[in-house]
Amino acid sequence: MSEQKIITVSGKDAKGLRLTSKIFEEEVRGAAADADELILESFGQHNIGLRLGNVERPLTLRITGPVGQRVGCMGMAGSTIICEGSASDDVGYLNIGADVIVKGDATNGICSAMAGGRVMIGGSIGARGLTMTKWNPVYEKPEMWVMGSVGDTFAEFNCGGIAVVCGHEAKNPDNVLGYRPCVGMVGGQVYFRGKTDDSYSRKNAKLTKPSDEEWQWLMDRLPGYLEAIGRPELLETLSKREEWNLLTAVTAQERALMFSGPMPMSEFAARVWNNGFGGGDPLRDLAPGLDRSVIGVVETGNMRRRSPYWVNRDSAAPCTYYCPMHIPTIDRLRMIREGKNDEAYEMLLRYTPFPASVCGTICPNLCIQNCSRKKVDHSIDVAVLGQAVHNVDPPKCKPATGHKVAIIGGGPAGMGAAWHLALAGIEAHIFERGGELGGKLAQTIPWERMTKAVWQMEVERFLKNELITVSLGVEMTTEKMEELKEAYDYVIVAVGTHQPKTIPFTGHERVVPALDYLKAAKSDSPMKTGKQVVVIGAGNVGCDVAAECYRLGAQEVTLVDIQKPLAFGKERDAAEALGATFKWPVMTKEVTEEGLVTDKDELIPAQTVIISIGDVPNLLPARERRGSQYCWWFLD
Repeated sequence: MSEQKIITVSGKDAKGLRLTSKIFEEEVRGAAADADELILESFGQHNIGLRLGNVERPLTLRITGPVGQRVGCMGMAGSTIICEGSASDDVGYLNIGADVIVKGDATNGICSAMAGGRVMIGGSIGARGLTMTKWNPVYEKPEMWVMGSVGDTFAEFNCGGIAVVCGHEAKNPDNVLGYRPCVGMVGGQVYFRGKTDDSYSRKNAKLTKPSDEEWQWLMDRLPGYLEAIGRPELLETLSKREEWNLLTAVTAQERALMFSGPMPMSEFAARVWNNGFGGGDPLRDLAPGLDRSVIGVVETGNMRRRSPYWVNRDSAAPCTYYCPMHIPTIDRLRMIREGKNDEAYEMLLRYTPFPASVCGTICPNLCIQNCSRKKVDHSIDVAVLGQAVHNVDPPKCKPATGHKVAIIGGGPAGMGAAWHLALAGIEAHIFERGGELGGKLAQTIPWERMTKAVWQMEVERFLKNELITVSLGVEMTTEKMEELKEAYDYVIVAVGTHQPKTIPFTGHERVVPALDYLKAAKSDSPMKTGKQVVVIGAGNVGCDVAAECYRLGAQEVTLVDIQKPLAFGKERDAAEALGATFKWPVMTKEVTEEGLVTDKDELIPAQTVIISIGDVPNLLPARERRGSQYCWWFLD
């Protein structure tokens, strides 16, 4: 290793006269080109250390004489600037990486606009320290260390700097942070030890004790600071955790909550309302002794003043945003590219228990429709990705929490709720009135669209979850509801929509509800279907009805609607491929033996008329518990 080259630069000329700051800087810069360390015999020059040194070739500047302003300004990473005495204003101004050490005191504006590096003061400083700091998250946060106290308006508009004020041998021991610190602070922290006047800006900073992680940060760096200023003997004195406090900038989210909404009602009553009536209740004469305390804002139900609006997914990828479950397909694809297929499958199963039967088969795949890959070539086929997960084992659940939730209804909503509760370690018990799980998903969707073997495999995987229990054939009565309320922490009502809507036109008794027709079509006893069929309601369910009608012997199926049909995607394509036709706008006047008669007295011949205009839930007796703290509501 070659010897360190040390050069001394004097702040006076040969006649003993002071060099100007400009000439002194030029001489220092010239010497720095050849030296590893400079000893600067300064004489009040300014800007010492300006833009010197770099990471590849570190440089140490040791200042032995009196200095002017801005020591270490624009300090570069790789340079260490040591002032053996005290310093004037603006030490570390615009510092972006240098270690600046002042073994004595410093005056005002220390670390102003600093963006990186460290400034270590062996004494106290004046006003406006650590103001307007900046921080680029790519680099370490700028640090300021002070052994004593700081002056007024400390950390004003601090945007990321970390300060440590030790409060030892302070110039102002009764107030080590000065008056009104942290005004306008939006980032960073201030560790401090000692007394204050408690005047810090509560709109911008919050006072806490250091957490374990924050305390470790301080203990990791404190010895280096004490060595730098020549006071290592103080380590034990300054390492008493109970003596330290921490001011941390209020986050943007916390600030938004602080200033959101109107003045609280109780505060308005005390500060405005009552004062407007001479300081008393305006109704005190009319209703003496009446409880006039403020009624809180209605938080639930149709009368509530505010309702949540979630924007978490607004900036997500299109596939994630438009997916009803918000499945992060981009993460799934990344895992598959990296060869982590099992991790990709497990991630998907943590979002839905039906990746193959729903995502891979019957879902309209809004993710594919809105895939940004279409701008390059074609959409990602998410359906194929879903189908690949049909025979994968369920993911592991979190440890059991001891909580239990009852779920009324074993359809997709009930099964989905049970699945996510179980993954979270909560015991889920499904009570289903029918003889099988799946609700409409299993009862009405034709097996031509959703493969029976795949569905059964997903149900088997669902039942493998140890925290899920299923009871079939349970009729829900008022007594049963009360029993569940007592036995479980919560009750989820997920009864689905199994009560068909009807229209009371003449002959409505001749009409078959689509729900009943589809359920029968998947059973061993399908309904008798005429050669000509009219379906009232041209949505996707109506298209499923049309497809089943053709399978059961119909030769002509007409779907009518009062508006342009809402059917789309695979369901409509399948119905039209079989020969189904759509008519609109059509208003039904009556249904006769000959078929459907429109409001224009046009007859559409039909031996079978099916109505498919939607279904509604049958909530009795569950509706008696509606709005209670024990029930959550889901409808398939």
